[in-house]
Amino acid sequence: MNQNNEFDNEKLVKFFSGGAVWIALTVLIIVILGFETFRMGEVSADQVGVVLNKMTGEMEVVPESGVHIYNSIIEEFYTLDKTVQTIAMTEDLKKGDRNGKDDLKVKTIDGSDVYIDIQVRYMLMPEMADTVLWTSGVGDAYKKKWMRDYVRSISRNCLGELTTEEFYDSEKLRKKTDKAKDIVNEKLKKFGLRVTDIGIPQSPHFYKAYEDMIKKKKLADQEKLQEESLADAARQRQLTEIRIADNNKQVELAKAHGEKQKLIIQAKAKAEQIKAEAQAYHKRVKVGADAALYKMQKAAAGILAKKKAEAKGIEAMKEALEGEGGRNMVKMEYAKRLKNIKITAAPITKESHIGRFDLNNTKGE
Repeated sequence: MNQNNEFDNEKLVKFFSGGAVWIALTVLIIVILGFETFRMGEVSADQVGVVLNKMTGEMEVVPESGVHIYNSIIEEFYTLDKTVQTIAMTEDLKKGDRNGKDDLKVKTIDGSDVYIDIQVRYMLMPEMADTVLWTSGVGDAYKKKWMRDYVRSISRNCLGELTTEEFYDSEKLRKKTDKAKDIVNEKLKKFGLRVTDIGIPQSPHFYKAYEDMIKKKKLADQEKLQEESLADAARQRQLTEIRIADNNKQVELAKAHGEKQKLIIQAKAKAEQIKAEAQAYHKRVKVGADAALYKMQKAAAGILAKKKAEAKGIEAMKEALEGEGGRNMVKMEYAKRLKNIKITAAPITKESHIGRFDLNNTKGE
């Protein structure tokens, strides 16, 4: 029993004195520490994540929403808001981002003091979230460190290019705020920030005495504009009447021109009709005359041919009658004439005997 115990102790001493056990213990400790130090960082749809390597100082942007696993020993995980945000700088104590009066005081180009409420809409550029974290720190420090100061300073300079009266011109105000926005964006892009709009939510305001003067001037300007509007209306009516008279004249001229064109077209149509009828009559008469001439020519040719044939027949008959045939024809003609002749006679004799009468006796017997 003792021998066995001594043997087991020797084996344990040899095992623990070897390097394998320390390797195993190291791996086990790393695994335990790993489970203890691994963390999960969540990035929502309106956020962008940044992982900071504590060992190297390098940062990695995590633009996609979801869960990101990191080691808290060597890494730190941050999230920044990437939605459009608003800064309100106003005299209204209940609406501004700061306690107290916070509107912007602007010195106009003609020396007056104008107070303006400004509303700034801005956002960080998600792809530059690591730059925002590096230059501004965590949270919304960039809002206080860069955005507010740059916007106030540059807007004051740009709006200060206007006269006091021009602050009532919304179009000119918009041009100056757009100019300020462009300059601010040029300055802030290296910090990963971008302004989307600089707006003036309400009319600028002045010292009360100056505002009263402006109101009086505006009333006078309105009366002047009203008078000018009435004069413009009268001129417009005059121009309208002139245009109406001119239009009526043009209509009458157009009617007269149209009537003239109508008569010309009708006359041309009538002339064409008469010409067509004359051509048709001429063609009809000519065709009739040609037909009659053709018919008479044919008739004359027929008569001529007939007469020629008759003449030839007479000539042939003449030639026939001059020979033996002529005598035969005379005989035949006599025979035809004697065919229907009845001859009656009473027998008379000087002699005492009766004889026979023979017509065929060509010798007269």
